[in-house]
Amino acid sequence: MRRLGSALTALAGARPPAGTGGLLAATLVLSVGKGTFLATVMVYLLKTAGLGTLAASTALSLWGAASVAVAFPVGALIDRGRGRETGAVSALVTAVLVPLTGQVHTPWLLMLVLCAAGGFDSAGNVVRRGLIAGAAGSGVAGLAWARTITNIGFALGALVSVRLLSANSASGYALAYGVIGGVYVLMAVCFLLTPLGARPRKAAAPAADAADAAGAGRPRDRRSGRLLALSTAILTVHTTLLTTVLPLWITQHTEVPVSAMGWLFMINTLITIGGQISVSRLAATTEGALRCFRGSAFWTAACCVLLGLVGHVPTTLQVGFLVAATVALTAGELLEAAGEWGLSATLATEGEHGFYQSACVVGEATQSAIGPLLVGTLLTALPVAGWVLLMGGIGTGRYVAGRVLPNTARAGEVRPAPSL
Repeated sequence: MRRLGSALTALAGARPPAGTGGLLAATLVLSVGKGTFLATVMVYLLKTAGLGTLAASTALSLWGAASVAVAFPVGALIDRGRGRETGAVSALVTAVLVPLTGQVHTPWLLMLVLCAAGGFDSAGNVVRRGLIAGAAGSGVAGLAWARTITNIGFALGALVSVRLLSANSASGYALAYGVIGGVYVLMAVCFLLTPLGARPRKAAAPAADAADAAGAGRPRDRRSGRLLALSTAILTVHTTLLTTVLPLWITQHTEVPVSAMGWLFMINTLITIGGQISVSRLAATTEGALRCFRGSAFWTAACCVLLGLVGHVPTTLQVGFLVAATVALTAGELLEAAGEWGLSATLATEGEHGFYQSACVVGEATQSAIGPLLVGTLLTALPVAGWVLLMGGIGTGRYVAGRVLPNTARAGEVRPAPSL
């Protein structure tokens, strides 16, 4: 109890990095709106817009594909000192596109709107992450705060969506999506007003000019960025396990009521909100971040083992197996996120945060776009062997993660999270 009290006291006294308060506050409001949108859009497409299952799934896949396509170009703009302007424009365009979703019912046009909205929303996400990662103090801590706040916002958005889904009216969706568009306008204003990410003035001193020139001439380690994107795409499979596989397995392989999913989601959310900032402290150095990143594979694989066994145990034990699987999954999620941010923050020098954050977004968006279909099909076709193949894939992600660091860092250099 004494340790728990100390942990809660430390959490209550924690503060985000200097200069990030405005962005984090806007992120909370945006997350409520975005959580409401993501929780309702599939039902809206099927029941109100009248799209078929294939067309609705394709529309959301286009959202994810656009997210992947824009990440690296936006990262390059951030590293050139144009992050705030890019974020503001992206948020303003999204503010138009999201409400338009509730007004357009023509299938091909609705797909086009969602594809464009996904791209511009992702652009704003990359900018937000890049600015927070480059803030004074630890970028890892800033990103942990952002994720914790985002989870709180998504949880509140899920509560709002209950009423919206219950009413299931076209006018209700149109009104809600219009309000969410207004939230993106607020985000655009916040991007313009934040002191982070402004293009630095060139120093008058010759020594400073020489240092800037030397930094600009240093080649960017694109290999590390590509491997970080690839390993992130694999190790973020925990999102697919939580949102797709867990409901599928409860429905088809257990006697547990499907309403249990709500409790399991709550367990995941509460642990994430309470633990992410603390876990992120383990990833304050390159070495610690790599341990977290690779260690997440163990816990995610443990979740796979428990879910694979849940259908073979007595009904009285199935709830216990599902809770244990959710806890293991959440541990993997916390470590993966902390390791991903730690590597992206500690590998990036000044002027590279956009590149490394865009690599992470590419990995996450790739998993979101193809993970549910790929993993769901694999486990449906091969209910036993599929789990073995999935764990093999997770092991591959762990191996790739070990190759992310440049050779000098693997040789023993420990880099702290930068203070810019």
